[in-house]
Amino acid sequence: LASQRGTASRALENIDSLMWHHPDSALAVMMEFAASPKADSLDVFNGHYCQLLVSELLYKNDYGQSNRTELFQAIGYFDSLVRQAPPLKGGQGDSKTISNQNHTIAFLDARAHYMNGVGYYERDSVVAACGEYLKALEIVETHFPNVETRRATSLQPNHLPRFMALTYGRLGELFDNQFMQNAIYCYKKALVFNIIEPTSPTGMVNLLSSLGREYHFFSQMDSAEYYNNEAWKYVSDTNHLTYRNLFSQQALLNYYLGKGVEPAVNDLRYMVAKSQNEDEKLTRFATIGHIYYEAQNYDSALFYLIQVFENKDDASLKWDAAEKLRSIYQSRGDTLKVTQYAIFQAENAVSEVESNYQVSQLNELFQQHLQWEQERAEAERQQAARLRRNRMIVVVCVLVVVAALLAWLLHRRKMKQL
Repeated sequence: LASQRGTASRALENIDSLMWHHPDSALAVMMEFAASPKADSLDVFNGHYCQLLVSELLYKNDYGQSNRTELFQAIGYFDSLVRQAPPLKGGQGDSKTISNQNHTIAFLDARAHYMNGVGYYERDSVVAACGEYLKALEIVETHFPNVETRRATSLQPNHLPRFMALTYGRLGELFDNQFMQNAIYCYKKALVFNIIEPTSPTGMVNLLSSLGREYHFFSQMDSAEYYNNEAWKYVSDTNHLTYRNLFSQQALLNYYLGKGVEPAVNDLRYMVAKSQNEDEKLTRFATIGHIYYEAQNYDSALFYLIQVFENKDDASLKWDAAEKLRSIYQSRGDTLKVTQYAIFQAENAVSEVESNYQVSQLNELFQQHLQWEQERAEAERQQAARLRRNRMIVVVCVLVVVAALLAWLLHRRKMKQL
């Protein structure tokens, strides 16, 4: 049985390692493992580890979380281990082994909170998701000081910076969807870690273009242009959604930079022709409709916006199209159409009070995290200052002792000469 447990543990570690590079293959291996006798031999630690891996593999393969109960249990288990004083079991092992073991547990705990955040986000519990992502960051920053330069745990070599990039990236997307400027801070932090350990071949383009989009939204066009230009430096595949998104984003920015309506629309029509599916085509239609609407070319805007409203599933784009359509028809005195779109907005509205309260909660959580980071950094500075002071005291004491010894030796030599 002991050897079976060892085999099961190695199997999980292998699946974990494979997951970071080939999640589809890792999911297939996990399904094979789960059906094998080895899965029945897992001890408590590896049982929870297995459930965490299942959750991560479902997410990385675009499946919804189906083991929420088991994940909650894994979180409680890893939380309890992290709170315990080292070592994990019985005081056995040298200090390096103990340290590696504790780092492994802390990283698993952070990953469990991250996946819990993913689960909350899947269920539209945005505030709870934000809290879990921030908790994951705090666990890593507590147990891995100077994580920017840390490269390994005993179980997961080289994945800490990537994990931090992914977590900050998720926070950036969360704040982005709520139209909060905190997204800029998170995307920039994700960028720092992504440079250390890339999350994917398109990770740099995605983060830089996200920053460009955020600065555009907040009307900081110089910064938006800068980050768009930086993103272009990392484009290596023109037959990819990332490229098409950046190209379309650049077309919209060019319009706002005064380079004309038709050049921007022509670029977007080119992207429409390159679209891989109906959903992507409608996303380009939404941008074209927006440009024509802003330019007050309402006949052309109607052509694109109506198709977005009638066929697009994305709630935000559908809502935005309805708002523009209502405004156009209102300017034309078509009360029937105005009523149609107004009814849709009323039926699908999130109340302004509810929306503002959610944004307030998210901002409060994030400000608490920033305060925590400042306090942690200050504590580290004070500790470093104490260490420097203590070293200086030791050096001074040694020098005093050496000086006293030399003085005593000189005094003895003089006495002998007398």
